[in-house]
Amino acid sequence: MNIQTWLVDLPAEECYRLLQASATGRLGVVVEGRPKIFPVSHVFDVESKCVAFPTGGHTKFRAALDWPFVAFEVDGMDEDRGGAWSVHVVGVAEEITDLAVIERLTQLRQVNWITGPSVHWLRVVAQQITGRRVIGASDS
Repeated sequence: MNIQTWLVDLPAEECYRLLQASATGRLGVVVEGRPKIFPVSHVFDVESKCVAFPTGGHTKFRAALDWPFVAFEVDGMDEDRGGAWSVHVVGVAEEITDLAVIERLTQLRQVNWITGPSVHWLRVVAQQITGRRVIGASDS
């Protein structure tokens, strides 16, 4: 049995839908000159087309704000299609300080990994959002 796979680019609206439906993703930053990846509990802000998440004021917070660009990724399995998908966001991180925006984003959260008064909210202002679906089929 041979399995063939195809990569299919996802349209922007599908990328937005997958970002919004996912509760967790990974933030890629540079820490002391080396790439690091951190899991985060995020929301996708449809209004601004930004990924946003709370974090402490430590390593990932400082690294995201200090480096010119960050990366963010979500992925998942397509059980019904026999494949998988991933969405990548590249952009600039900025701290969210508007309390009304923070309250709105807090209400959208699906997973509350970090809460409390010491939480800082970051958003990734997307310069590029791309997605791909991997579709597999066997020739048996």
